[in-house]
Amino acid sequence: MRTLLILLSSIAFLWSCAPARFVEPLQKGEQVLSGHFGGPLAKVPGIGVIPIPFSSIGYGRGLSNQTTVFGNLHLTSLAFGVGQFELGASQKLWSTDRMGVSGQLNTNVLIDFYTGANRIWPQLDANYYFKYGRQWKPEQLDKMCTVYHRNYNFAYIGISNWFDFYRVESQGRPNEQLWIPNLQIGHQWIRPKWSYQAEVKILAPLSSNENIVVPYPSLLQNRGATGLYFGITYHL
Repeated sequence: MRTLLILLSSIAFLWSCAPARFVEPLQKGEQVLSGHFGGPLAKVPGIGVIPIPFSSIGYGRGLSNQTTVFGNLHLTSLAFGVGQFELGASQKLWSTDRMGVSGQLNTNVLIDFYTGANRIWPQLDANYYFKYGRQWKPEQLDKMCTVYHRNYNFAYIGISNWFDFYRVESQGRPNEQLWIPNLQIGHQWIRPKWSYQAEVKILAPLSSNENIVVPYPSLLQNRGATGLYFGITYHL
């Protein structure tokens, strides 16, 4: 199982094994704990088509109303002796009360505890989000005081970009993919204490999914893979 996990982790479109992080940055001083589950859809013999069960837990804190910093630890790979974690920040680039554009910069680190091998991948994302539902608009109490309610929803669409600057892949083959894009569309339900997230990704649409270890159903037929992800967040 561990060998299979390492093989899967080395495939370009499996690297993005989590949904978009903090599409809408937190408010200043706000802190959250989060958990995420899901991955690329794969045809598993005797079971059928299911998301590969990657999972992670994380923490985020709003440094300001525009900037959130976060870290995540990936539990599935850790259970098989492969440490994978990420550190990053989400920045609000443009916004109105109802919509906004944000960017996320991550550093993804993978360490094999058995062999000592390691990999580091930078990641740069951009997302557009649109709010709707009850209390999506901040309440202006007076000129100096604005109240932001956590009782609304928002849909989002974006692109996630992984960069692999290694000349040789983990399997020893020459690396031919310096840039691995992923497209994402998702939805978040923001509530006072618990918030929820669902997301679909088109993973590595420029990469072939033929002649690899596991068959991956894809919206693009023989290119990339389709990912399905879920998340839950607790507001401290």
